[in-house]
Amino acid sequence: MTEAETAPLEAPDEPVPWWGPVAVGAWVVLVILGYIGTAVAPSWANDNPEGLLMLHSRVRHLLLALGSDISWVSYGVIAGLRLGLAYAVCHLIGRAYGTKVLVWMGRFMGVQRDQMNQMIRMFHKAEWVVVPFFTGSNLVAAITGIVKTKIPRLVFLVTVGIVLRLLLWWWVAQIADDEIDTVLDFLNRYQTPALVIAIGLTAATVALNLWRGRRFEL
Repeated sequence: MTEAETAPLEAPDEPVPWWGPVAVGAWVVLVILGYIGTAVAPSWANDNPEGLLMLHSRVRHLLLALGSDISWVSYGVIAGLRLGLAYAVCHLIGRAYGTKVLVWMGRFMGVQRDQMNQMIRMFHKAEWVVVPFFTGSNLVAAITGIVKTKIPRLVFLVTVGIVLRLLLWWWVAQIADDEIDTVLDFLNRYQTPALVIAIGLTAATVALNLWRGRRFEL
């Protein structure tokens, strides 16, 4: 494999626009909300699935929400907007800060350099496939900002990705309906211990990500 194939994306050293820090602040808020969502998922999955999706629409939250009494409209609108918001924020950060974003993600989200370079190579080869397939990836969203993907094209690809993502997990939830109901019943019965375990796992995940990325360099 050549050095060119493994090298990270390059971006010109340009002044940071005024909205750059705003986008970073929004991203920090979304990350914190995501960790909160993971922690409260055992209780909110049954009692407040809409709120859970607002905090973070990761796959397991989609499935838990679909197993509850959430309506199809609420599921599609809330999860779609939450995914789109996260993608837009990460795209703007990439557009504002260039390759510095890759260092931040490597250090604070536990993304390994090999994983990052692999994603970059995939992006170069097939952007039209990578963007929809990895709609939930902060890294891919940031890369589209670094290379300044044209907005009309990006909106189309991300919209397709979100719709397909939501349809896929709705279909999976229909197939695994009994299994999801079993999980929800368990969480409803053991909310307190499940909440304590979820908070512990969330804290451990944050610590592990910081430890793994402490020496990350491009």
